[in-house]
This record gives sequence, structure tokens and C-alpha cells, in this order.
Amino acid sequence: MSQENVEIVRDFFGNQGRFFDVLDEEVELDIRPMTPGYQGLIHGKDAVIAFWRDYSDTWDEHVFEPIEIREAGEDQVVVVADQRGRGKESGVPFEFRSGTIFTLRGGSVVKMKFFRNGEAALEAAGRSE
Repeated sequence: MSQENVEIVRDFFGNQGRFFDVLDEEVELDIRPMTPGYQGLIHGKDAVIAFWRDYSDTWDEHVFEPIEIREAGEDQVVVVADQRGRGKESGVPFEFRSGTIFTLRGGSVVKMKFFRNGEAALEAAGRSE
């Protein structure tokens, strides 16, 4: 199942509609490791989609480009990605490399956990080198 999960994750990059399609109704989004001070988790497909759209709307030219996608056990996939763009209101450019652990069950994403960098995500998934 792990290679199948890798392909599911690879398939939705660059296709926001496909990403939304594979979210489980009870999906959980945890951005605390990426955003210090953020206290909550985001629960449920509708809430995650609303968060993602709001986040995307703050940027012009936002690119989320996967550099590495690898299995991390039977139900997890780690993605190391470059993010770059420009603030919509400020015009300030940004660029950084992030990491995300996606947990899948039955072909659906049930949990996402975002990290400030790829190394932290790989380490959290037990896949650091």
C-alpha cells in the first residue's frame, strides 16, 4: 500500500481539485510544527479546504513544488517541497523548503502535518538519513 500512497500524493500536486478530492471527511491538519504559537488543529474536510483556500489567497505566484516524495511506513508519505511566491498585499517575495507528512487510509488523506523544513518531517517520520 505504501507505493500506492506515494502515487496518490504525487498525483495531487499541481491539481488543487484532486487534492480536495482525496481528503477524508474527518481529515486533520496540524501546522503547529511549522507555525510556532499556533494552538489548534484543523479538523474536517470543509475546514481544511477553507484554510487552504485562505492560505493560498494571501499569495501571488505561490508555487508548492515537490522535491522528494517518499514512503514512510505503510500509511505515511513524506513530501519535501520548495515553496515560493510573493505576498499579495505586501509584494514581499518568499522562498523556503518545507516538509509534510501525509497519513492515508483507503486512498484518502486522513492527516497532514506540516514542518518548517524537510529534515524535520523526515526525522518525525523516522526516515532521516
